[in-house]
Amino acid sequence: MAVNSLFDYFRKPVFVSTLICILIFYSSFFTIPQKPAVNSLIASKEITAVSGIILSSPAKTTSGSYYCASFAPKTVCNAQGLMSTASGRFTVYIPSEIAEVFSPGKLFSQSKSNGFLYETGGQYSFTGRYTDKGFYVKKCKAACWPKSFSGKLLHFRALCRLHFKRLMYSWGSGGGLLLALLCGAREYTDTATQDSFRRAGLSHILALSGMHLSMFSTIALFLGNRAGIKKLTFFLRIITLITFVWFAGFSPSLTRAFICAMLMIASAIAGAQKPDMLSILCFSFLIQSAMCPQDIHSVAFILSYGALAGILLTSRLFNRFYYKFCPKIFASSLSAATGAQTITAPISLKIFGAFSPIGIVSSTVVSPFVTIFIYSGLVLILLSLIFPFLAKPSGIFINLQYTVITFIVNIFSLVPNWHL
Repeated sequence: MAVNSLFDYFRKPVFVSTLICILIFYSSFFTIPQKPAVNSLIASKEITAVSGIILSSPAKTTSGSYYCASFAPKTVCNAQGLMSTASGRFTVYIPSEIAEVFSPGKLFSQSKSNGFLYETGGQYSFTGRYTDKGFYVKKCKAACWPKSFSGKLLHFRALCRLHFKRLMYSWGSGGGLLLALLCGAREYTDTATQDSFRRAGLSHILALSGMHLSMFSTIALFLGNRAGIKKLTFFLRIITLITFVWFAGFSPSLTRAFICAMLMIASAIAGAQKPDMLSILCFSFLIQSAMCPQDIHSVAFILSYGALAGILLTSRLFNRFYYKFCPKIFASSLSAATGAQTITAPISLKIFGAFSPIGIVSSTVVSPFVTIFIYSGLVLILLSLIFPFLAKPSGIFINLQYTVITFIVNIFSLVPNWHL
């Protein structure tokens, strides 16, 4: 991007507003007041029981001992039996032996007599203890799904995710990686594989983001173009993106990608030939900050916006450099990866104390293999559902691709990271 072009953005309210918000959110000159995690008549530290709704699909913690999820309380209770209505949001930590009752292949999946399925939209009553980090569950006393249309729809989603996990589990390690790439559940992805992706600078591939949405958008675009109806193309893209995000569940990076995708579709419907991507990113930042203020200080939120901003601000500069040494197809990928690192490297050094410069090359090499892996996985999932006898050979093919991907990732993971 030319310097004069960048200066022109200071005349745009959406760009200036974004800069002001960034200054407020992340500088030490201003402090954003934090609302209490729980608003009730009972002091937080005295809470021993909660009832409410799980707002996000439980994700396994790094230690593996718990599954954490965002929780909206309706009532809370203390040890003396005093009950109070409550509002707010906090994190619940569900012990693995409780959360994995219905998980295929898990140690605790054989004891289902008193088990419940834990997913977004379910109403649960927990006993346990409240800490500064959140509520640590000791026991689930009751669980149900609202009888409203949205409640039934979320229950259907929970069952779909459970059956999808069962199919992916039957496909072994390759299925575990495909599960992480399609719905963000990493409990069947080998820890060693996740560490290799991280050391190789490829953590963004495992995090649901714009790459995944663009792939589903491409599928919808292909089907719409084949039908030859432009309005149908827009409709299919919107429905496909909404369905994927609904199934996978919102995360800070996926929310950013979803808002940007919807803004791009809206601009295309309005007749814009070349939408201003930096303005769209700024508008997305403002929308997400207003709708999901809890995401503002999330590492995924900061890195997601930082990476895309780096690509948009530096793409032309790095393109000119790489075009001198590489074919066009590789130069574009390398310039995008380098632009993303330009912004995210200082952030990673600040937050984690390290970053992976090899990610510039590894992203260029591994991304095409992962793209083929996801597309072929979608086809094989569809075939396996229609023709169940194809499930086993499909798993063999998926694991063959998985072996190739992990082999390449493991090579890049041997390159040392930079540390402060």
